[in-house]
Amino acid sequence: MLLCCTAAFALLLAGAAWFSVPFWQPGYRAVASEEFDVRRMMLVDLNSAGLEELCSLPGVGEKKAQAILEYRQEHGPFSSVDELEKVDGISAKSIEAWRSKLYIEADEMQKEER
Repeated sequence: MLLCCTAAFALLLAGAAWFSVPFWQPGYRAVASEEFDVRRMMLVDLNSAGLEELCSLPGVGEKKAQAILEYRQEHGPFSSVDELEKVDGISAKSIEAWRSKLYIEADEMQKEER
């Protein structure tokens, strides 16, 4: 009797595990609610980044990051990465070093056009 109960319990656990983990099921396909871009996770959005995110750029300390934030607050969102040249203390050489690490998120109207 004990052996039958143990076997039934083991089958029950195996069935529960089979149905609780969807990738085991035939025909499983992951569906993301939004387009997912791993590369984008590692980049810094110039128009929404905070002090800490901006400081993650090479050669950017709190002073330069604060200058970027102040410029953005005074002049509105950046329209391109090249606009960083207008920020005091940032050179074209620095911008080139950051170019592959920065992006500017499209505004809502541009997203809708896609």
